[in-house]
Amino acid sequence: MPRYALVIGIAKYDNLTNLPKAVNDAEKIAELLRERGRFDVQPLPGKLIEGENRWQVTPDKKLIGKELGQTLRTFLLEKAKGSEALIYFAGHGFEALSLTGEAKGYLATSDCNKVDGQNAIAFDDLNTLIAKSQLTSLVVLLDCCYAGSLIERSLIQSSFPVFNSKLDYCLIAASRASERAREDAEGGIFTKAVLEGLAENQADETSGEINVNDLISFVSRQLKQSGQEPIYMDGGRSIPLVWYPPKNPVAAGVVSDECPYRGLQAFDKEHAKFFFGRQKVVNNIQQKLAQANFIPIIGASGSGKSSVVRAGLIPVLENNGWRVLEMTPDVEPLTELRAAFKPFFRNAREFYDCIRNHPDGLRQLILRLPSSERFLLLVDQFEEVFTLCRKEEERHRFIELLTQCHTDRLAIVTTMRADFLEPCLSYESLTKLIQEQAVYMPPLLGGELEEAIASPADLQGYQLERGLLGSIQQEVVGQEKGCLPLLQFALTELWEQRDRQAHQLTVAKYNELGGVTGALNRHAENLYTSFTKHQQDWVKRIFLKLVRTGAQAKDTRQWQAKTKLLSIAGDNPDEQQAINDVLEKLIQGRLIVLDSEPTGEVWVDLAHEALMEGWERFAKWRKEGRELRRLRDRIEDTLRIWEEEPRNENLMMGGLLAKVQERWSELESDLDTATREFYQHSDAQGRQRKTAETFYKIYLSENYA
Repeated sequence: MPRYALVIGIAKYDNLTNLPKAVNDAEKIAELLRERGRFDVQPLPGKLIEGENRWQVTPDKKLIGKELGQTLRTFLLEKAKGSEALIYFAGHGFEALSLTGEAKGYLATSDCNKVDGQNAIAFDDLNTLIAKSQLTSLVVLLDCCYAGSLIERSLIQSSFPVFNSKLDYCLIAASRASERAREDAEGGIFTKAVLEGLAENQADETSGEINVNDLISFVSRQLKQSGQEPIYMDGGRSIPLVWYPPKNPVAAGVVSDECPYRGLQAFDKEHAKFFFGRQKVVNNIQQKLAQANFIPIIGASGSGKSSVVRAGLIPVLENNGWRVLEMTPDVEPLTELRAAFKPFFRNAREFYDCIRNHPDGLRQLILRLPSSERFLLLVDQFEEVFTLCRKEEERHRFIELLTQCHTDRLAIVTTMRADFLEPCLSYESLTKLIQEQAVYMPPLLGGELEEAIASPADLQGYQLERGLLGSIQQEVVGQEKGCLPLLQFALTELWEQRDRQAHQLTVAKYNELGGVTGALNRHAENLYTSFTKHQQDWVKRIFLKLVRTGAQAKDTRQWQAKTKLLSIAGDNPDEQQAINDVLEKLIQGRLIVLDSEPTGEVWVDLAHEALMEGWERFAKWRKEGRELRRLRDRIEDTLRIWEEEPRNENLMMGGLLAKVQERWSELESDLDTATREFYQHSDAQGRQRKTAETFYKIYLSENYA
């Protein structure tokens, strides 16, 4: 497909300061795009060399408004029609008030009037041309000196609404409204960063490509301490800009059998090379981190929040010298927070006091670290603060520590399901940061979805059979939340049944699997029906224990100690071994996962929340006996608190004890030995208290009547 670039560098102005370096910057961009970007480049000011079919820059020539306006019209509506296009502008930009008093943005031309915008190119007019154009993609690079206000997001959205709808586009601007687009001895520092970001040493080793997402990430890092911050808007696929000879090509007949898909597991940094389609979100998080040190990432279950951080953000930060700490809140978030930082401290008492008591605890921890490294604390599954932590005092302290940490050396990123936004509103500091800094996970659509499906297989030397990509996209687009893990699971199953001779993933196998929505349910059912009836009962109880039953249908996954699941069989060693065999089979079937602590304790979790709806039988189980399971969770929470404290005699009392006594016959079989003993102890003490109260009342009535 043909590619066309219009490269503009204006040095001469009648009513503004001359910018001699703007033309030099434009020449360098034009040369790079011509040699490495496969663009047909037209520079302005410039002239067409007769007989050679090429353009030559004329640096001393002025570029008047009429000429630039006509050239833009011809370029967008005629020359680049049906093709990929790129526009680069280096020069002045300014705002002028319209007759109604509204600010309008302009690109300055040599003969323009800064007061009223006469002879300048209005953003509104440029937007109209873009809307009329029939391009396949568009990249715009604006290095506008003295015109930071032109590129504020609010102004861009009003002046360039087409950028909100065009499928494949990217607008990168040099600075914010409050900043100047600066120059050094060589030229504009934004253009310098663009040229460095498109240099050969930044190219992908396997493809030799540098795309707009790569460029955005690089330029943002380069200009971080420069006094100006580039901003961007983009949509659709990540548009390739330049190519170099691959350093490590894989496509030339090299085939790998390593599965590039993750099933129900999140992508992590070890599998980052297979993680495609979310670069824009990663770039957005990086931009937010440049402005603040607390970034909540919020999205529906199954939207890929953890993968974006683990496989997208963390590798980038580690390559830039960051240290990454990871945790989930679990039942005791302060304990988990201490565990994340514990390797860096020898003085346990000082460490404990910072977490528990110091008003600026996390900052104090960082100040006590000997090095000058920057740290990222990832708090994954932040909703556990509300679903698993039962102590309000601990929850409040944890949120306070995270949201009131003010230090450049520590950044905090949290991931949370969108349906838990409401409980966040009870905490003012958390609400404020969500309003100002949240990154919301958009649906994976268009070129990004195509990347996520096809690129991992392509990297391994496999192709999707004709028609397969369209079939998958048709099924996925418009599906409800949670579809991405189902997609990854279906692709994993499809990979296992790939055509190894033709190096293809085929339509026939995809249909056999039942498509995206049917693959997980079919797999889980096949595994479930392979168990005996007695084992199937264990499977049901195991899965229901791995779910925290919420109000209405708002359930979340919850880790369980493996010993607790084994105790479903009571104290019988043979039965416990039989349950262990069931667990192993579920692990091999990729429906549950294990994790272990240094103490040797092993924990069990669902492979992904998507199982709760994606496996129809499990979804049906969750609808049964919800009130009883919520009561079971409350008993286990109370037991946990009691075990943490010095075995006080409060035990289970009041309304909770009365409810458990009322429904004990239904609950008993689903509780382990420790929980049953806890209830029996509570019940006995409750009855003793009741008897004592009765005798006391009798005593009072007989002696003081």
